[in-house]
Amino acid sequence: MAMSNRLEKVVNTYKLLSKNSTLNSAKIINVTSKNIFIQSVWSQKNLEKQTNQRFIQNHFLNEDFQPAVESFPIDITQELVSAISEDGVFKAILRSSTVDNKTKQYIEIWNKQNMIKNYDLAALDVHGDIYVDDTKFGTFEWSPDRAKLLYIAEKKLPKSEAFYKQKSLDKKNEEKKEKEEIIPGNEYIYKPDWGEQLVSKHYPVAVILNIKTDSITALSEIPDQYSPGQLLWMKDSKSIIGVVWTHEPRHLGLIACTNRKSWIFSLNNGEFRLLSKDGCAVQAPKISPDGKYLVWLERSASGPHHNAHRLMYLDLECTQKEPIIITDIIDSGRTIHNEKLFYGIYGRLPQRCWSKDGRYLFYSTAQRTNIRSYVIDMEEKNMIEIQNDESSLTILDVKDDIIAFALTSLLKPSTLYVGRLDPTQFKNGNITRVNITNSQEIDDFKSLMYKHTIYEYDNDDDIKTFNFTYFGPKDGKEKSIPLIVAPHGGPHSNFVNAFSFDYSLLALMGMAVLQVNYRGSTGMGAKNVEFLQGKVGDVDVKDCVTATKEALNKYPWLSPSHVGVCGGSHGGFLVAHLTAQYPDLYKVAVARNPVIDIAAMYTISDIPDCRNTLTAEEILAYQHNVCKAVINMSDPVVPSTVGVMEMFVKMYNSSPIILVDRVKAPTLICIGTNDLRVPSSQGKLWYNHLKANKVKTKMLVYEDNHQLGSGTAEMDSLINLCLWLMKHNSIDEEDNSGLPAIL
Repeated sequence: MAMSNRLEKVVNTYKLLSKNSTLNSAKIINVTSKNIFIQSVWSQKNLEKQTNQRFIQNHFLNEDFQPAVESFPIDITQELVSAISEDGVFKAILRSSTVDNKTKQYIEIWNKQNMIKNYDLAALDVHGDIYVDDTKFGTFEWSPDRAKLLYIAEKKLPKSEAFYKQKSLDKKNEEKKEKEEIIPGNEYIYKPDWGEQLVSKHYPVAVILNIKTDSITALSEIPDQYSPGQLLWMKDSKSIIGVVWTHEPRHLGLIACTNRKSWIFSLNNGEFRLLSKDGCAVQAPKISPDGKYLVWLERSASGPHHNAHRLMYLDLECTQKEPIIITDIIDSGRTIHNEKLFYGIYGRLPQRCWSKDGRYLFYSTAQRTNIRSYVIDMEEKNMIEIQNDESSLTILDVKDDIIAFALTSLLKPSTLYVGRLDPTQFKNGNITRVNITNSQEIDDFKSLMYKHTIYEYDNDDDIKTFNFTYFGPKDGKEKSIPLIVAPHGGPHSNFVNAFSFDYSLLALMGMAVLQVNYRGSTGMGAKNVEFLQGKVGDVDVKDCVTATKEALNKYPWLSPSHVGVCGGSHGGFLVAHLTAQYPDLYKVAVARNPVIDIAAMYTISDIPDCRNTLTAEEILAYQHNVCKAVINMSDPVVPSTVGVMEMFVKMYNSSPIILVDRVKAPTLICIGTNDLRVPSSQGKLWYNHLKANKVKTKMLVYEDNHQLGSGTAEMDSLINLCLWLMKHNSIDEEDNSGLPAIL
């Protein structure tokens, strides 16, 4: 296949996949005896604008979940975030607009007919930009009485100017400046932020907008040493509950890290109170519909940066009682109702997760290779898995016993389902669901399949089991299909059976993909996650190689001479290790923001505690003790020079850089210059060593962060990735002729 034909095929397939939209969320707006109104939010790639376009779909259903009215999608790309009051009367929209060459945020308040209020937040000057992330801090909530809006914004700090600045001749301007708090010489003070993808978030503050009095109030009752987020109104529309993180002595990266020291708090009549115990990391507080009790997710504020959580319960009417555990952390799996195996809670609770009477709580979490959904009976304290096939089922919203689900698989883009809770019928986990949206059919998917495999070693390891998923052709001629092995990043995350744009492109271009959940992945019990600590570059590598060999034996159409490897972050770390440790097995490689030298990067990453050569406690204790050594050289807890050197040697010896001279595979490296998680210097280090060793290599550099998820970076890197793998892993040797050397 000529280069131009191959490129055209990849681009056309990319365009075909781009026609599918992704279901981001859904909210049940209104439920009556005869009608149900649901609003879903979707995103879709807009190739011409090189961005993701967002839109909402309105679903008007009858009591049998059949569409009663159909309408066109409504574009909301310009909305940063929005919220509809619980009774559906008001909608608040946060927008960002450029006026007079200045970008400012506005909050619009709408009723069913028109916009009734608009607040210019820059002009009001109470706080900085509102936080719109939906992973950590993000809050945009109406009070039950729909009079107030609660959100998180950047704290307004005193203004500063140079030590010497000539005074204005305008007396009015000088009088205005005298009223403001201006501190000279503070213009260049360092403001730490919350790390990767949260770079503009330094000191969050909780804020209330009262639409009746048109007042905006930053809540000063929350102590300055805490960063608040995930806020909820209590029933009285006055008190709030939320999460606070400590940012002393330093901010640590929050994205993908659930081990940050934090507390559940309440703010009632101006009294700030911590409700959860010390030494824990918490998230996702939820108040029961009657306002009488509170639940949240909790784990230890130490250890791997992501792991299983316990579900906690607190009686809000008697807060003198200690919180109790409803569902504890699962070490290695336990049997629940109907003989189902359960491996723990790893995700967050839905924004609304309660049955109408508050007896049942709904949530979804990764379990081995799928996302499973569950119902907890809060009275009987038992848990039931909602029946489903091998696809992934996620609960998006619950209101008046109506449940909105997202269903997806490697062969099926996400679609919206709706079901109804019937306590008399779901004891076996059966909740009847109706599909109310459709995804685009792709004919070539009919020739593809996915297959999950649970592998168990016959050895003395404490953890012997891991899993992997094959995604590719159903069959073919013997040794006719290239295989791409894909270890995930994290390392404490996992692959689930969900539609993947990236891997769909590779599969449609004639490659098979092997997704590996090595030991250390989530969804298989807390002990599985912890097993990887101190063993990176060893256990995870072994599992990837085992999965590769098992797949080659299991699927005879795979070619053992055409095996590649592709991954990002810790997945990129494994790409480097696999091509170095097994240079004759892996023939081509793609590494996205790879970890190459742990010892060189751990002090400048936003999450220095996640490098699993040592435990988090060892690394943070080392950093703390070095600080003490500077202050007091006689401090007895200062580590010895030998201890420090041993730590650095262990990190270096666990890194792929020590094996770089063994690499033979042509390697594509993609890095982001704004990456705070894995500094771009790591990828450059690997690139320079491969070039020095005359290994065919190419590096793409994007002005992007760790995800490489912006429109331009995402499209360019993915198409380049696909072309690189096709060029250097082609079954047909003639395919390699006539391609420019730059590939």
